[in-house]
Amino acid sequence: MVGFYKHDIPAWMDGTEKLSDSAYRAYHVVVQLIMLNEGPIALNERGLSGRCNMTVKAFGRALTELVAVGKVTLEDGRIHNARADRELESVMKNRENAGKGGKTRAIRAETQKNIPDQTPKPLKTNDASEAPPETTSSLKEKRREDSPIVPKGTDRFEEFRAAYPPRNVRFQATPARKRWLEALKRGADPDQIIAGAKSYAAEQVQIGKAGTEFVKTPEVWLRNQLWNDYQPEPAAADGRPAGPDSYLASLSDDDWRSHLRRWRSTGGQWTLANRTRPPDDPDTKVPAHLLAELGDVGRLARAE
Repeated sequence: MVGFYKHDIPAWMDGTEKLSDSAYRAYHVVVQLIMLNEGPIALNERGLSGRCNMTVKAFGRALTELVAVGKVTLEDGRIHNARADRELESVMKNRENAGKGGKTRAIRAETQKNIPDQTPKPLKTNDASEAPPETTSSLKEKRREDSPIVPKGTDRFEEFRAAYPPRNVRFQATPARKRWLEALKRGADPDQIIAGAKSYAAEQVQIGKAGTEFVKTPEVWLRNQLWNDYQPEPAAADGRPAGPDSYLASLSDDDWRSHLRRWRSTGGQWTLANRTRPPDDPDTKVPAHLLAELGDVGRLARAE
């Protein structure tokens, strides 16, 4: 039984904010049981529904929702969770390494105890000529070589930090800067990221969420490349701001399909919510021929 495991609270909150109350409850109980069991758990709907304080039918609906949004998978009558699998693998490796380390230290101590050490101690006798030269750098220096530090102020991270909307807790600069550098390494344009952060901040102010826990953590926002969903409208040819639909008009069919696939796979998370209504809304601006590809969008939304 795993007595302790890492729980990334911001990631958990961001990853579960779209779940229904019953699905959230079921997900919490399932993950806890997987960690206690140290592996996937059997799909015992009666037992699990009792743990969740639900009816069997209500638990079934919650489980269907969790499978639809990719929180859990069902394989051979057992419930799996990818994040729990990774945590358990790490726990097992730590146990294995701890066991090997303990045996090695015990053997080394016993060996040293039985073999007298008659090796001269050059440094202890102040014989500098016998002392080995300093050839290796310190561990701290080695880490600096492996992970070069980019001087602050040269990567424009502080511009992003100033543009990002406030939350109800202090800005966590270290993990956010790590994600920022990863994005730049992948070729992201810092101007686009900063512009997206400003648009996101304006949206959060408009809907009254700025300064609350409902603002996504900056590291999650960067990891999911959400600046792509908050690009400002391009300017018209005469220099004046373009109309609200200009960004939508710039999307290719493949761009639209990418948004639609995400909407289906996440159970209704619409990444273009600040530009148009979702596909199952009568006022949506999704092109008709792409809606036709989806089929009955109302049925799809209810199924997801």
